Amino acid sequence: MAMKGKDGDKNHLSPHDQNGKDGRVSPTPSWRPASALSSRTEDEEEPPLPQFRPYDKKSWDNQIQKDRDAQRKLDKNNGKAVAHLVDGELKFEDDEEEARKTRDPTLQEGNILPDELSEVFKEELYGKPLEEIDKYIKDKTFVAIAPRFQKNYIHRFTATKALGCLTPWNPARKFSVYIATNQFFDYLVILTILCNCVFLAMPDDPASETAEYVFLGIYTMECVVKILARGLIVNKFTYLRDPWNWLDFIVIISAYVTIIIDIVSTPSTDGESDGSVFNPQMLRTFRVLRALKTVSIVPGLKTIVGALLRAFKLLFEVIILTSFCLMIFALFGLQVYVGVLRQKCVLDVPEYNATASLSYVAYYNDWIKNNSNWYEDGEGAYLVCGNASASGECPSGYTCLPDIGENPNYGYTSFDHFGWAMLTSFQLITLDFWEDTYNKIIRAMGPWNVLFFVIVVFFGSFYLINLMLAVVAMSYEEEAVNTNREREEKERKEAVKEKKEKAAKDKANAAAAAAASEVTAAKATDATAAKSKPPSKEEGKQSNGTNNNKDSKVGTDSKSGTVTINGKTLTNHGKGRNPMVKMPSKDSGYSVQSNVSSHSGGSKDKDDPDSISLDSHSNPRKADSGTGSMSHGLNTDSSDKTMSIPQKPFIKQDSLANVSSSGIHLGDDDDSLSTKGKSKKPPPKIIQGSLKNSGEESTGRNEPGTLVDRNHACLGKCCYCYVPWLRIQNLVFIFVSDPLFDLFITFCILVNTIFMGLEFHNMPDDLVTATSVANIVFTVIFTLEAVLKLTAFGKFYFSNGWNNFDLVIVVASWVDFGLSDLDGVNVIRTFRLLRVFKLAQAWRTMRVLLTIIMSTLGALGNLTVILVIIIYIFAVIGLQLFRNSYTEDKFGGDGIPRWNFNSFFHALMLIFRILCGEWIEELWNCMRAADELCMVVFLPTLVFGYFIVLNLFLALLLNAFGSESLKKSDNDDEDDKLSLAFVRLKEICCCCCNFKKTPRTSSVGPDELDEEKQIGMTDLENDSKDKQSKDQPLANGTVKANGIKHQDDKVEAEEAFNAKRDKFTDFDAARKASKAKDSKGSNADSTSKTGDSKEKKGSKDKDGMALGDEADDMDDDDENKETVVEDCFPPICMKKCLKLTGHALWSDFDESSFGIKWHKARYFMCKIVEHKAFEYFILACIFLSSMSLAFEDVYLYTRPELEAALYYANIIFAALFTIEMLMKWMALGFKKYFTSFWTILDFCIVVISLTSLIVDAMGGEDISAFRSLRTLRAFRPLRAISRWQSMRIVVNALMLAIPAILNVLVVCMVFWLIFSIMGVQFFSGRFYKCKDSSGEVLLPSVVANKSQCLAMASTHNYTWVNSNINFDNVFNGYLALFQVATYEGWMEVMDDAVDSTKVDEQPSFENNLYMYLYFVAFIIFGSFFTLNLIIGVIIDNFNALKKKYDGSALDMFLTQGQKNYMNTLKKLGSKKPQKTIKRPKARGFLASCQAVFYDVAVSSKFDICIVSVIFLNMIAMAVDHYKMTDYVSNILDILNILFTTVFTLESVVKIIGLRHHYFRQPWNVFDFVVVILSLVVIIVEAAGIVLADVLANSFNPTLLRVLRVFRIGRVLRLIKAAKGIRKLLFALIISLPALINIGALLCLIMYIFAIIGMSLFGNMKIDLPLDDTVNFQTFASSFVLLLRLSTSAGWNDILETMFLQPPDCDPDYATRPEGGAKFKYSTGDCGSPAFGVFYMVAYILIIFLVVINMYIAIILENFNQAHEAEEVGITEDDFDEFYVVWEKYDPLATQFIKYEHLSHFVGDLDPPLGIPRPNEIALVAFDLPIVEGDKIHCLDVLIALCKNVLGRVEETEEFKELKSQMEDKFQETFPTRVNTSKTSSTMQKKKEDVAAKTLQRAWRTFKTQKQLRNLTKMAMQKAEADENEKNTKSKGASLANLGRRLNSALSNFFSSSRPSSATSRHSIKSQTTASTPGNSQRKSKSTLQVPAVGPIYPAKCSDKELDL
Repeated sequence: MAMKGKDGDKNHLSPHDQNGKDGRVSPTPSWRPASALSSRTEDEEEPPLPQFRPYDKKSWDNQIQKDRDAQRKLDKNNGKAVAHLVDGELKFEDDEEEARKTRDPTLQEGNILPDELSEVFKEELYGKPLEEIDKYIKDKTFVAIAPRFQKNYIHRFTATKALGCLTPWNPARKFSVYIATNQFFDYLVILTILCNCVFLAMPDDPASETAEYVFLGIYTMECVVKILARGLIVNKFTYLRDPWNWLDFIVIISAYVTIIIDIVSTPSTDGESDGSVFNPQMLRTFRVLRALKTVSIVPGLKTIVGALLRAFKLLFEVIILTSFCLMIFALFGLQVYVGVLRQKCVLDVPEYNATASLSYVAYYNDWIKNNSNWYEDGEGAYLVCGNASASGECPSGYTCLPDIGENPNYGYTSFDHFGWAMLTSFQLITLDFWEDTYNKIIRAMGPWNVLFFVIVVFFGSFYLINLMLAVVAMSYEEEAVNTNREREEKERKEAVKEKKEKAAKDKANAAAAAAASEVTAAKATDATAAKSKPPSKEEGKQSNGTNNNKDSKVGTDSKSGTVTINGKTLTNHGKGRNPMVKMPSKDSGYSVQSNVSSHSGGSKDKDDPDSISLDSHSNPRKADSGTGSMSHGLNTDSSDKTMSIPQKPFIKQDSLANVSSSGIHLGDDDDSLSTKGKSKKPPPKIIQGSLKNSGEESTGRNEPGTLVDRNHACLGKCCYCYVPWLRIQNLVFIFVSDPLFDLFITFCILVNTIFMGLEFHNMPDDLVTATSVANIVFTVIFTLEAVLKLTAFGKFYFSNGWNNFDLVIVVASWVDFGLSDLDGVNVIRTFRLLRVFKLAQAWRTMRVLLTIIMSTLGALGNLTVILVIIIYIFAVIGLQLFRNSYTEDKFGGDGIPRWNFNSFFHALMLIFRILCGEWIEELWNCMRAADELCMVVFLPTLVFGYFIVLNLFLALLLNAFGSESLKKSDNDDEDDKLSLAFVRLKEICCCCCNFKKTPRTSSVGPDELDEEKQIGMTDLENDSKDKQSKDQPLANGTVKANGIKHQDDKVEAEEAFNAKRDKFTDFDAARKASKAKDSKGSNADSTSKTGDSKEKKGSKDKDGMALGDEADDMDDDDENKETVVEDCFPPICMKKCLKLTGHALWSDFDESSFGIKWHKARYFMCKIVEHKAFEYFILACIFLSSMSLAFEDVYLYTRPELEAALYYANIIFAALFTIEMLMKWMALGFKKYFTSFWTILDFCIVVISLTSLIVDAMGGEDISAFRSLRTLRAFRPLRAISRWQSMRIVVNALMLAIPAILNVLVVCMVFWLIFSIMGVQFFSGRFYKCKDSSGEVLLPSVVANKSQCLAMASTHNYTWVNSNINFDNVFNGYLALFQVATYEGWMEVMDDAVDSTKVDEQPSFENNLYMYLYFVAFIIFGSFFTLNLIIGVIIDNFNALKKKYDGSALDMFLTQGQKNYMNTLKKLGSKKPQKTIKRPKARGFLASCQAVFYDVAVSSKFDICIVSVIFLNMIAMAVDHYKMTDYVSNILDILNILFTTVFTLESVVKIIGLRHHYFRQPWNVFDFVVVILSLVVIIVEAAGIVLADVLANSFNPTLLRVLRVFRIGRVLRLIKAAKGIRKLLFALIISLPALINIGALLCLIMYIFAIIGMSLFGNMKIDLPLDDTVNFQTFASSFVLLLRLSTSAGWNDILETMFLQPPDCDPDYATRPEGGAKFKYSTGDCGSPAFGVFYMVAYILIIFLVVINMYIAIILENFNQAHEAEEVGITEDDFDEFYVVWEKYDPLATQFIKYEHLSHFVGDLDPPLGIPRPNEIALVAFDLPIVEGDKIHCLDVLIALCKNVLGRVEETEEFKELKSQMEDKFQETFPTRVNTSKTSSTMQKKKEDVAAKTLQRAWRTFKTQKQLRNLTKMAMQKAEADENEKNTKSKGASLANLGRRLNSALSNFFSSSRPSSATSRHSIKSQTTASTPGNSQRKSKSTLQVPAVGPIYPAKCSDKELDL
């Protein structure tokens, strides 16, 4: 990569430097495309823009000619590019450089025409063929520009003949182009598509068939027009070259095919086609794809689809990995669980005597096949059972038999062949209803199979599915970055444009202002001359002013001394108020130098006409305030100076408001005043309102005597009593702006929310009245608020979004009152609920989250459209395919399922349900109705909708979410207003109690705080200087009086920041700080109790680790710790003790002998307590006591010895923990013991243990309160956390995230509150229903309402019952919504809601169908947004922590580029060259054989063969299925033996060829183990067949199955071959340590909950869904159940059983599990709803939302890291590949290669490290060190190549420091590199080479010249001699002689002096300048083709002439 910059590294050549050192500039094209403009500054000249010329015959001829010219040039150069070397860089000729560009990215087809081109484009050219505007396009094309959505779009067409006959200037084609590009044509098509979509959703409507022909006609017309305009397919830019057009084309063709088929097929008597030819239903479904056409027409959608497709490319690897894992899970299931789910409980066969007609075997078979003899569970399904140990047993009288009937769930849940195994595995991975399969497999095969599910869930589901999220999120982020870049680019261009316009405008304004000021000056002179008497005070004040700058005007208002600057008023408050307006900044063109100040006393000389007071007499906080220093333009001084302003009076105007055109107040009509001389009160000055003084954030106080006009301009004209109205408005404004008003409104909102939440079913009448009265009261209050604000803010009321929101709610509330008598207007009532959102005004977190949701919704616009299109398409496909399939007969007694495809709304809801991840049950129902065709709809919906689009939603959320926004300091105005309001309240209360306070202080407050925020000019340094001045006491006094620290806080913060910054100013200190461990640092003064050591302790984090430490550093530190004895009690207690006991007793206690002994004893105890052994002993005790809790299950009574042992163990552990506590009290003192969270936890647990022991001893164990106390012992394992380092880190991470999570949860609660209250209004009391004795809900035709049901209760045993989950009050509503949000039990809630009728009426099927929409809204806003925000919070906290723990102090000084470089260097140090395995030397027969084996083993072809055999093996394994025929089974066995043989032979070949080196590679070892296991399986199977009779009883077939599973290992070998999959797994491997820590925490929490569950719910009655394997009776079953609940699977069912109440259970007695004996128990065998809800919700929240989300966060983070490494450009794989290639050049692993091999070596590497040959220039530029023997070290080469890839890295001091550290590390790793001495470098060598060649050439040149001179001399002598002896010799002989000599001299010269073609004109940058030859010299033949004689004399020739 190029190393750029002026200070470029001297060792690097820049291939991108355009300017050479000798000033030569590479040629640039005269016109650059729009995209290239971005790099220009605005000062540069714009390149000429392309002209828009119509396309005609001449244009075509020009294109043809251009092509010919290009071809001719190409032929001339033999197709080679002409290149020259300039500055060591390859330069192409101009047009060739451009020839490589194929198109301008801004001018692509479908793009918007760039602004600079739009400006010169004429509208009359719309839709006409124009010449190509993109000069880079080589094809013969033309463009048409057409408007759409008010923007100009580019359309590109081929200029060749369309359909072989239509030229671009043909009228028909021109017309077609005009139509095809016309926007109205597009609108027509969009309209058609929308209408078509409506008709597609009504397939059975007769009109839709007719409409279909109309639509088809329009689409055909569109297609024909486009084909005429574009041509069909031959050239680029034709119709079928666009994939979107293929879509249209296929849809149209399929429509015509169906029509033809309909005509051809003869209709049968039923009126339907007889199907003899073809059923066109499938083809008709293609029509749905028309909805996708919207994508191609609406511009924004294309980009989103582009992002989706790009994500899909990345997703492809993830999908392959997922499919691969699915296959492995399926193969495992196929081997182990084949046929097991068919095991059922069959009634024992009665005695039977065989008869002739029916043998016993036949009778037995009939009996077991008769399904009436099978045992059913309570839900009508057959119970799966098992014969393995601990599997589910059958009830007495039943036997568990294999292979009985079908598989469960209508035969669809099974592992009986590969297809079903894949479907079931996919169900497990998506976690949909997986608890069903989980329970059944565990019942059939025993609890050990939990391991399989743990792997599937934690690896398959959490890892792979979230990997999809990671990939989608990443691709979205990249997309977002791109769009941001484009937007910034656009903004930059606009800014440049505006700047130019502004400059032009300013120029014009300046000229106008200059002219105006002259006129003004003239008028002013006249006015002063006219006035004869001296001005009064008023006039003196008024005439002050300035106009010394044309742009700015500063002056004072006449009555009040208000300074006006640039038309803004600086008001001057009398009561300590500061000016409210920002001072003019420097760039406003106005600045007054050091001559403005405020008088602290306020004693201004009133008569001084030149002075203006900027502060009031009574402003004590002037020094503190932001405006006091006016640091932006008005510089202040502490000394009393005045603002001297040259006088220039303003012109007066006669107008009501006396406001000049520039908005500056000009005083009243002074003439009238002065002439009348009356002293009457002047009318008030009126200022025009602005957002600053009229918005929500202003304080409402004005300058005395001024009124702010906040009304519309027209109001002033028509209103008579305008000034009184303004006075009222200003008073109201002050009232409304008061913080107390805000506080009151917030309080009202809270109370109103509470009242709304009070509603419940069967409310007493008084409460109903109270709530309705409250509603009226609050509505009136909010109406008043709106009216007052409307009055106060005037036209500015609507500028605030919250105000508009309030107004809507107020209007809705009144509409609600008006319609309160009507039925079914609940919807409007729900508007009142939106008042809850008003809380957001006062509550930051909520406001932030609302903002996030709103901003995300904006970004989601296009995505939502895509999602809607996807839902629509799949819904219509389902509707078309299956609407007639859902019939009664297919579903037997169950009836048609609720979720079906019978109508469009049902289809939409079903697709929505699939998008929520609930698909498997509906797929079963669909397959019952329409076979396996359903998968065509369900699986794509799941993949596209659920995995991709919903993950994109989530990615958007995570992108929009920054918890920084949650943690930011609360600096919003609203928060300040509230805090101010509380301060005001406090002051009011204080004032009542305390009259000493000065009245002045109470008025200080809101304004100052706001002003500081608004003005933002407070310069802290100025402040501190001011503070030291005379105002200090006053300022501080004010601060204290108010109870608010203003500047002090800021200064403290600044000091804190400075301290930190100073601490690390010098780099060395920072480095040392990062190295020194805090704990070691605290050794300095160990026994002393100085503040110093405390400070050091304070710098540790909660977990006792110094930041930056790693967990394993802790142990070393602890050993070096010295023991510190702390005080026993805190100082307060000590003082109290001293008072009570008398001072004398304690004064010399420390010196007394007892005191010294006591200190020693405590010191000794400290040593013990802090010793490792003591910690380990306590940890062991904790583990043992926790383990003992697991044995206390319901079966304990059957094992009295164990019960006794546990009783005593409990006492022993309680005693041990009590002793430990006492020891710690003595050692640490109470102060330290009770200030640590972990020791307090220990204390609580000890107290609980002791209390429960005492209660047991007193016989109170049956009292429920004490039982729950015993349950709390389950928290003992928590004590292990503080002693287990890795766990502590995770818990601390959680602890730090908890505030943010709670914040989000509370906001979620508020969100949910709205939905809950809405639910109460919709469904309160409507979930009651009448049931018969079997629990079936009766039809409304049987029982209509409650009274009928109760009337028939006695006769028919009917009951009127409520659903356990209902909306009868807000809390029940919360629970129902929680079920909906977790997608568990939501179907039941929705069914109840949809069937609900009126209160006390029997529900009716789908009576309230559109209530589904309430739940859809809740899922989107309540569940999707809010719950996923928790992931956002956790990920952010996780990243923050990571920075805190990972980042050393040095890291904060590095840029991102430097960090990348350092990380790459770190990776380098971990790898070394490996010795290559040598080919055996061929001596003798054996060695030559071994060599052949070696060649086979290392050949790539052999590897490919093995991989293909693995594939075949996988296919053979997948063929395996249940009840195979013997024939298939034998073939598979033979194949298995064959494959095993192949793999065995492979390992044998490799072992022979590679010898012992075979076992050096982990993959080979894995292969070897798999081969051994395969052989073992074959041997065992063979032995099983041979010894079948012998082993019949002892041999377990399951064992064989488990062994066969190992064959799957062969499939895993594919991972070795697939690089992409390896990369994804790498992300998992680097996450493993963190995931193991989280797994440990997960297990700990599950352990605690299992023990609590066992003690609370162990004796609960076993009722479905609980059974003998799913229950809380033993620790194992509780743990297995909780493992399933950790994914929230089916938690609602378990909760249902906890609602069990009499008469369904016994409240006093519980039943023993064995024998069924009853015993007394506090809750009997009933559930406890309160405990149950708390237990389940707490568990789901902790595990599912927090811990599992941490798991997801880590995966996302690690995936991003792995991807970042790739983005940097260099990955681990690249290093591996480097060393693989290195081994070829350095087989002995010496770490060196020869210099001459370097070029070949670097050329052999793949990108990014490789540089293809010729690469000499780059290698010379690297300046690599060469050691003795002309060798180069591998590390030097690798570092240089990495630098080349990573680009220029800025070398700061910190960076050099780190680099030197890395160099030290390298020296340790590569000692050979240090031991050799450097003799040269590649740069040096090249210079020597060049120098030598230069010398040689000079010497040859010199010789040639000498020869030529001699030759010339001889020739001249010869000529003379010839003249003398003309007749002696013939002329011919002498000429021949001369020719020979010339020939030899010239050929000699030309062969030696011709420079190499790669010679550089400019030396490689170095201290000296020399020319650099590049590639090896090429010798030219000596020929006599002699050029002109000029170049023969090189002394005079230039460099250029030499280069032939």
